[in-house]
Amino acid sequence: MKMRTATLDAAAAVNLLKHARSVCDQLNPLGTPMTMAELQQRAQIVDSVIRARTKLQLLRNRAIALEDAVARFKARKNGKAA
Repeated sequence: MKMRTATLDAAAAVNLLKHARSVCDQLNPLGTPMTMAELQQRAQIVDSVIRARTKLQLLRNRAIALEDAVARFKARKNGKAA
């Protein structure tokens, strides 16, 4: 994954979560009757939040993998120099 793509994906996911939070504050409580449009809106918001969280988790996992790769590279480099 290119760094620019990862940065854009992370920014998009964070912005989506911020937007979802503000929209969620405006939703009717689950116990109240809702129209079909309100139910669909709620479902779309839940889907968007789940997708954004999944993207953020993938980015975190990728960052951890890259940190591990850098550590292995440095260990190998130091091992050869010694």
